[in-house]
Amino acid sequence: MRAALGAGVVILAVLLQVTLAPSLSVAGAFPNLIVLAVVGWTLVAGAGSGLRWALAGGLLLDLAAPGPLGLHALALAMAAYAAGWCQRSFHAEPLLLPFATGALATVVYNLVLLGAADTLGQNVLLVPVLQSWVAPAALYDAVLMPAVVLLLRGLDARLPQRSAAPR
Repeated sequence: MRAALGAGVVILAVLLQVTLAPSLSVAGAFPNLIVLAVVGWTLVAGAGSGLRWALAGGLLLDLAAPGPLGLHALALAMAAYAAGWCQRSFHAEPLLLPFATGALATVVYNLVLLGAADTLGQNVLLVPVLQSWVAPAALYDAVLMPAVVLLLRGLDARLPQRSAAPR
């Protein structure tokens, strides 16, 4: 059941990311729905599960967006890793963790994409891009992350619990 939930959420997030998300722009930034889904699931179910969602969602996003295959999968995997690291490393207030993790994961995701663009020979003006695109997007995702975590926790709680494996 968790795999079906993951597939459904990832597919929906990717479809909404490439169709609806750009129209939700505020101050030039729009939410990165697949980052929100991956990081939210990482906080709900752990880093391993979040990395699986990141790779699947990243490959789907790579198929739907221009650019080299695997780039979004790598960036999402790094964002999921950052979220898992935050969760393990900091014993933050449960309310503060989604905000901070959402912002950090968005910055990590975008820095991987910017680094890849620079490596591939595209001219990237790092400071203006960070100011006009990455920082507003990180703020936008940080604000949305607690709601995403609550939604995913609710969906996860409705799933039948796995029984322990026999010894």
